[in-house]
Amino acid sequence: TVDVEGNKVFGRGEILVRGANVSLGYYGMPETTKEVFQKDDGFFRTGDIGQFMSSDGSIRLVDRKKNLVKLKGGEYIALERMEMVYGNSTFVDAIAGGICCYGDGDMDRPVALLQLNKAVVLQWAKQQTKKANGISGLEDDDELDNIVAAQDSSYYQLLQQAVMNDLANEHKKGGLSSLEKLRGVVFLTEPWTAENGCLTAANKLQRKAIIATHHQQFIAVRQKGIFG
Repeated sequence: TVDVEGNKVFGRGEILVRGANVSLGYYGMPETTKEVFQKDDGFFRTGDIGQFMSSDGSIRLVDRKKNLVKLKGGEYIALERMEMVYGNSTFVDAIAGGICCYGDGDMDRPVALLQLNKAVVLQWAKQQTKKANGISGLEDDDELDNIVAAQDSSYYQLLQQAVMNDLANEHKKGGLSSLEKLRGVVFLTEPWTAENGCLTAANKLQRKAIIATHHQQFIAVRQKGIFG
């Protein structure tokens, strides 16, 4: 089976089990039993997402269902694992919050909001000047902030291409599936912190708060993850 881009797709879904070695339910917990044991056939919903890897029927465990989101085609993607892999890009500023990946049931592919590593971008800009790409070097962080805010300059488009290429390399090195390849990113330069509500006290992403804070940019980039 292949997807709309011609990439081979291995089926993913929740693993259900049934057999003599599987209990009939949770003792004294009827509501929990009802949630995870299917009444009609007795299958136990493990909460693990598996992926068929080959024609011999072998299965690879992908992640826990609670850590995944389902795309339009019914396939699951692991947002936290994607963030870990894409966070290895030198363009991503982990100190400022890193990268927040997003997907939902109306989307064909995921997108992301990304905290730009300003020091890396300024160095990249110097290299582009040396390559005579028709752009001048960035003077400081303020100039970079203005370019990111405008989002319509040739400089911005060139930066987009460089970052997407680097993320694609991390995607390949990290062994992510074709479904987990980002279709678009939004560049941000104002850090996410616990104080502004975008991170927890343990520096975990607060996805809803991040999306609400950057709502207009999010709506625009989300469209890139929808085909047709």
